[in-house]
Amino acid sequence: MKRIEFHVVRRRTVYLGIACILLLASVALVVFKGFNLGIDFESGVSVSVKIDDTNAQIEDVRQALSQIEGARVQNIGASDDGRYQIRVKLSDNQTQREMENLINTMLGRKFSSFTVLESSFIGAKFSSSLVTGSLKAVAIALALILVYVWIRFKVAYAIGSILALIHDVVLMLGFISLVGFEISSTTIAAILTIIGYSLNNTIVIFDRVRESIKGNHEQELSSVIDYGVNSSLSRTTFSSVTTLLAVIPLAILSSGDVRSFAISMIFGVVVGTYSSNFLATNVLYMLGKTHALDILKQEEEEDLSDAAVARRMLGEDEPKLKKADRNKGGNDPKILV
Repeated sequence: MKRIEFHVVRRRTVYLGIACILLLASVALVVFKGFNLGIDFESGVSVSVKIDDTNAQIEDVRQALSQIEGARVQNIGASDDGRYQIRVKLSDNQTQREMENLINTMLGRKFSSFTVLESSFIGAKFSSSLVTGSLKAVAIALALILVYVWIRFKVAYAIGSILALIHDVVLMLGFISLVGFEISSTTIAAILTIIGYSLNNTIVIFDRVRESIKGNHEQELSSVIDYGVNSSLSRTTFSSVTTLLAVIPLAILSSGDVRSFAISMIFGVVVGTYSSNFLATNVLYMLGKTHALDILKQEEEEDLSDAAVARRMLGEDEPKLKKADRNKGGNDPKILV
């Protein structure tokens, strides 16, 4: 059987074009459609009830609460358990007790018997702090990843990794906006999980790239990157498949926040696999091709030939050339940082 190989650098226009189109679509969804914020991020009341009527359906509960503006109803557990979670925003000067009484009155008109299992209230101050904390968590995660990859590899690798992770986060937010999932603490957990998953795949590929350069300094950067992707393709593919096998049953059999988490994870795994193999690697290639992005600010007289750039990446000393000799190397230089 013939082995599948991807020409990552040669077809970078296609791969980067797909990423840009998806990014623009995701940003448009977030800007024009917005998010369905959960009760965690908005002040309001959350009430869990059990309807004793065996014939009751979730649409019946929604119909009973139709006069309450913005009321949202979700199943808890299996759809035939008769347990539902009701989330309602509070209007100005409305108290938690008043809203709970209103919900009980509306449900009492529709159903002969029901039980309130739990009731909780999220204040405006708490929801605001939770939003701020979630944004900080994502920002800190990206910053720590940047520092980690910078220390373990070099700046070009770190930039490639961060851009790929930003791509994954924006696409996940666009997907969540498209399907209308609630933005909740579970959603933030899914985003952070995908960040870690995608980074792991990216580091595996970058390790192969670095090992290839160590083995032969004279290789062209495009060949090195193609080798890094193709040699680790089976590993990243199997990792993605096993993750999906664990998450897909949750997406099918569960409900509520767990189901939203599982579906978001499925989308994130696919997007993260794509960005690791085709986005981060091409960003690395473009940084290696751009002399102006030499983060270490090498002196003008320094040798910029293929072999010298490879040695510089590995931290080895190299001879310096005159300005006239700078471009004697090949057209496909090694990574500059």
